Amino acid sequence: MTDLNRDKVFQANLKRLMPIRNSIAHHSDKKISTQEYQQYWNQLKGILLFLGVTDEELDDIIHSHSSDSKMYIMNENVKKSIEIKLEGNNLLKEQKFLMAATKYTDAITLPGISDGDLSVLYSNRSFCYLKLGKYAQALEDAKLSKRLNPDYLKAYIRLGKAYVSLEKYDKAIKNFDKALSLDMNNDEIRQMRSDARKLKGLQERDNDQSIKDLSLKSRQKFKDMENRDELQKLLFNGNPALEHVWAGHEYRDDQNYYMAAECYKRAADMRSAEGMYNLALFMINGHGVSKDYPQALKLLLEVSKFDAFDKHNAPVVGVKEAEHSIALGYYEGSIAEKSIGLAVVWYEKAISHRNGMSANNLALMYMNGDGVVKNFKQAEQLFLCALNYGDPNAMDNLVCLYLASGNINKAEKWNEKSKKQGSKTARLKEKAIAQMRLKTNADISDVIDWEKELNLPFENMTIRERIFRKLSYEHPDKSEVLETLNDMERIRNKSDSVSPTRITRNGYKYDLELLAKRKDKSEFSNRMYLAVLNYMEAMDTFLSIAGRSIVLDNDSRSFIGRLAMCYKLEHFVGSMPIAIREDIRKHVLLLLSYSDRTVTHCENIDELAFNQDCRICHAVLNMQSDENMDFLTECIKKYPNNKFFLEIRGCLYNFIKKYEFALRDFNRIEEISKDDVDNLYHKAATLKLMGRNKQATDAFTKFLFVASEDHRKVPEAYYSMGLCSIANGDTDSIARHYGQGLNAEEKQIPFFLPYDSTSKEILELMLRNNGGLSKVKEKPVVKLADPLRKELIVNHRRGISDFGKIMSSDEHAKFNFTAKPSKSQSAPLSWVGLKPIYLNEINPTSDHVLDGFVLELTLITVPFNNNMSISFVAEDSNLNVQRVSLYNFDKRHILAIGAKISVINPYLRAAMDGKPLIRIDDPNSIIVSPHQIVDMCHYCGKGQSKYSCSKCRRAKYCSKECQVLDWKEYSHKLICIP
Repeated sequence: MTDLNRDKVFQANLKRLMPIRNSIAHHSDKKISTQEYQQYWNQLKGILLFLGVTDEELDDIIHSHSSDSKMYIMNENVKKSIEIKLEGNNLLKEQKFLMAATKYTDAITLPGISDGDLSVLYSNRSFCYLKLGKYAQALEDAKLSKRLNPDYLKAYIRLGKAYVSLEKYDKAIKNFDKALSLDMNNDEIRQMRSDARKLKGLQERDNDQSIKDLSLKSRQKFKDMENRDELQKLLFNGNPALEHVWAGHEYRDDQNYYMAAECYKRAADMRSAEGMYNLALFMINGHGVSKDYPQALKLLLEVSKFDAFDKHNAPVVGVKEAEHSIALGYYEGSIAEKSIGLAVVWYEKAISHRNGMSANNLALMYMNGDGVVKNFKQAEQLFLCALNYGDPNAMDNLVCLYLASGNINKAEKWNEKSKKQGSKTARLKEKAIAQMRLKTNADISDVIDWEKELNLPFENMTIRERIFRKLSYEHPDKSEVLETLNDMERIRNKSDSVSPTRITRNGYKYDLELLAKRKDKSEFSNRMYLAVLNYMEAMDTFLSIAGRSIVLDNDSRSFIGRLAMCYKLEHFVGSMPIAIREDIRKHVLLLLSYSDRTVTHCENIDELAFNQDCRICHAVLNMQSDENMDFLTECIKKYPNNKFFLEIRGCLYNFIKKYEFALRDFNRIEEISKDDVDNLYHKAATLKLMGRNKQATDAFTKFLFVASEDHRKVPEAYYSMGLCSIANGDTDSIARHYGQGLNAEEKQIPFFLPYDSTSKEILELMLRNNGGLSKVKEKPVVKLADPLRKELIVNHRRGISDFGKIMSSDEHAKFNFTAKPSKSQSAPLSWVGLKPIYLNEINPTSDHVLDGFVLELTLITVPFNNNMSISFVAEDSNLNVQRVSLYNFDKRHILAIGAKISVINPYLRAAMDGKPLIRIDDPNSIIVSPHQIVDMCHYCGKGQSKYSCSKCRRAKYCSKECQVLDWKEYSHKLICIP
């Protein structure tokens, strides 16, 4: 049958349906007999079969609509239920929810109502119960609605809302997800899901309320001041934006959110960071303005571009708070798509600006292994950091951490501190601590007896550490095995951790000026220089065109060309700021679509080159996208000789462990460009992953022959060859390759130091356990990741620098001032019975003298005499840090970096800047040990350092990489005076 004839028959069958439909619709009676029903059905059956309905579907229809007696054209109960439902709907509009629920109940109880209609009725009654606060009943009705019609969108919305009301946010999110799967473009449901995610985050942290309470208390304190008006006038002088912000806070405290939002808008229009931040919060919570997550995120990202500190080094209110909110949004998936990696990056950025809540939240992630490798030490550092930055919630969380790590004594001490601060959960934790102590005493009774016999301290140790100490004492060989296993587990888990790009002060870690000086020394340095230059120019161009309509003009072509050149030279250089990454991705995608349409109709060489550049940018920017593999395959079909598409796809194949496919791509690149240095490395690494160790060693050797000695992969090539030697049983080569890797590190550009290599760590473990190679460095002590350490050291150095400037000016007479302490610190009459204490046992939020305790510290900064006290930063044996001020001490010449001191009855107080420090008033309460760390490295703290700063000649370093990092990370330039 031709298509034309088929169409004619189709139209004829449709015409046959019309009289059947009219006959039923206009039937003289409300019912039809079984005989009439059968006649109609026989007529319909043939038509339906022609129209494509299957026999199985016909059976379903006949069974669902047939009846042994009579079929009603309009069931009386159905009609009645519709009428009652409409009455209920009208009552809903009038917000008479109880009466509406009663109407829906009347309709539900009628017999003969279809499942679909019942589903709607239960859903509507569920809505009424939600409005009446009857959440359990609302949940039951929503469940019935879903059961009756599993594809009913509103059933899932009601379920989600009911679970939110019952604070079961995980279940709410799942139901909103299901609703979105039924209506993917529904922004209202997406908003509901975001709200549920936000509430879930608040529930898990349980910290926002206390912070709000503190804010309200401090504002009330200001309101109660007698000279409040004078202070306000002084604050607002020349700063109208601050006046609007302050007015907004007043309205907010009175819960007049509309007026508060108006004030924040005015401040935001004046580019006030605090005004923009508060307006964003109102957009997130729907206070005074409509909820608008995308616009809130945009505002927060804009605020994050502000300098976090003003010219006086005072915090700019709103910046660190915005960074924290962005991190929270990525973590929860509320105001942005969920991304643990980006959450960690933004939390770290906020912590670097003294945000205590960010430190607390990131610590929770490390404590629970939530998206990062579980690390109790890192969690402890961050909780202590949070306390120092003023977040009281960290105290309760520290108790949980010590319970989880098995350190009952610390858990008990911090729980006591928490109880004194008014914690609502301290009593519950007391029971958990008591139960755990009973169980622990039973489980490690032999360890406890052994410790008592040898009079060993255990207060600062976990259960695992105590057991390990006993094993090490009794069986040294076992301790080595256990230590190796622990290290191997840490290395194995390294790949699961989040390693965000380090955010430096200028937002970019590659110094173009330094590269310009090195570019003539090697091919790799020159490639790095050109890559960074192209990247920076690409970013400058993008910032000049961002915000305007995207067109295919010279600026857009320049942007794509330079960014693609950066990626082709050294793609890792192009790690762009988070705030603009998404904008750039969208920009590139649109330019790619323009370019694809252009090259379809022409063979212009320039247009083809531009199209390839667009595709390279798109592929790199979407490296982790599931669709990227298909996109790259399409690119390779279109441009088979473009080695960059092959390289990216080969690396992706390695990532998903399809090594044979990766090797095929790298072999193809070798045909195109025989001695491509990066391809030689990729091929060697792939062979190693495939277990072809002999071939891999040969390939690495070929790479090393071609590569510049400062190429960033040279050390890794040597370490990888060492691993291949292990697999080949060539133990003599392991130490040689390890040594070659160390030597190669010394020739690296400073950006790549300290050199991070899993292969290197595995080699070190093997060499250390096989007799100790002299070249194997000591196992690194993880302490430099502590954000508080960096902040205290940098601020100490800034204080020295600022003091020097003040003393050389006419302002020095005003500088000699210190606040009288609220408590008195002095040496005890007797030193008998003094107990050791550590910084992680001292509450930094409370002003108190620790009578009867001794705190042992090591100076990690140069002591600084400001004419009032001697100030320095010190660490304890657990590598926790705090600043110290020593008064009335006339033996200052015996104090130096690396000195070890014991402080009796230490006094923890809040200094004039509101931050904690250890204050020592009585010089008799300090003992300076004759044992000190000689020539202590100013960066990592190692002794016997052989390098000196070439400029000031005073700072010592154990390696050149420490010197570079001290300059970049700890701002050595502040105190580097010849």
